Amino acid sequence: MKKKEQVKRARAKAQAQAGRSKVDGAAGNGSRDARKGPSVQAASSRKRQGPGTDAFKREQSVKTAKWNRFMLIRYLDAGLFFIGLYWALMLLAFQPGIAMVVPVLEIVIALAVMVEVFTTLSSETEYLVWSHRVLVASCALSAVTLAATVLVGEQLFFPFLSSKMVGAMFCVALIAVKLIIIQRIVLVRDRRDKRYALYQKVLKYNS
Repeated sequence: MKKKEQVKRARAKAQAQAGRSKVDGAAGNGSRDARKGPSVQAASSRKRQGPGTDAFKREQSVKTAKWNRFMLIRYLDAGLFFIGLYWALMLLAFQPGIAMVVPVLEIVIALAVMVEVFTTLSSETEYLVWSHRVLVASCALSAVTLAATVLVGEQLFFPFLSSKMVGAMFCVALIAVKLIIIQRIVLVRDRRDKRYALYQKVLKYNS
């Protein structure tokens, strides 16, 4: 009988020690989880904001709707950039000189407009104020180039063209494209563009 009682007591002690060890282990794991809590929560929040989540999709749809409001501006400005690049290369090939300042300025202005358009995606800006100003100045520059071509001839700015009338038409086309971009900038600024209503619908749907 004494042996049986000793065996029972030994088993009880072993079970009690095992229970205490489990409790201590759970407490240790709890403290470690508590210490890891902020980083785990930050990681989970980053995952919730990553690609594929509803918040990310809503943000992208709003950006796309806003981006579409500047679509015509982007396309026409890209055309101005490539026209200026072509003009500069042709002048470099035929008659490099001081006249190359004009096409280089056309390239710089086109790049400046494109940069400001891209900045609208990361801000609430709708008015391309600097693009408006530099395009007005660029129209004046094209008007001076047009007058010089008509008065002096095509050799100054367009030695690669057949006549001064072709060069004059080239300048007129540049001015027309710039005026269209300016008009579009004003429409977007005043929220009178056709895509503004769609942009508002996307904002309300994703709010």
